[in-house]
Amino acid sequence: MKKQILLLLLISFSFSNTFGQTIINTEALLKEIDSTFAFKLNIEGNVNFGNIEFGQLNNSLSIGKKINNSLLRFSFGYEYISEDKEVLADDWVSQIRLNKFYKKNSAFIFVQGQNVKSLKLLHRYLMGAGYRIRIKEKQTNYFDFSLGLFYEDELYEAENLSQIEKYNYRYSLSSFSNFSITEKILLNTSIYYQINTEDLNDRRLFIEPRLYFDFTSFPIYLNLKYRYHSKPYVEILKSDTELTFGVEIDF
Repeated sequence: MKKQILLLLLISFSFSNTFGQTIINTEALLKEIDSTFAFKLNIEGNVNFGNIEFGQLNNSLSIGKKINNSLLRFSFGYEYISEDKEVLADDWVSQIRLNKFYKKNSAFIFVQGQNVKSLKLLHRYLMGAGYRIRIKEKQTNYFDFSLGLFYEDELYEAENLSQIEKYNYRYSLSSFSNFSITEKILLNTSIYYQINTEDLNDRRLFIEPRLYFDFTSFPIYLNLKYRYHSKPYVEILKSDTELTFGVEIDF
């Protein structure tokens, strides 16, 4: 059995970045496993009193199970941040995804839910399906491409406490790659591109390259996340960029 657990840093390095996006990278939440079962749980908190009143709670859960030639994955995360009695984040995200493999390719279906306070997103519910194709593979290096379609139900908080509802179908194009730069340096990249079927100018892009440095017993990584929405539905910036780091331990 192979399980991967992220330790030695605040779990917010992992999930606060995810909450800041409306596109969720499940490739980073739980890598495809080569065993029958994988489980990952993280819980952390931080509380300060005095000149600065600050509270933070983060937890994440990922479970993966192989059933014959299918892979079922469940991921959940929650983040709460308050500073000087002002709530900055009270966000959750959850996804269930099923892949059925045909050699190196797979068909998949998924359902997802989340909210993101910083994006004024009260909820986003998705249901979709697609097909993932292995384009190239050489040892641990690979490049995959996927095509899909999903339905989204979104609710935003607008000005004067009014609400904006959005119901869309979106095309989804994604790519996933793993490339060994050297024996000790690895680059893993995920790209998601989503297009509104009724408004081709309404596009979302999410890019996440993760660079691993495997020089010690505990590989470290640098992670960049970039989100872009061409037509935001409320008064927020079109793009966000975050750079984080972490340590990963394999069991």
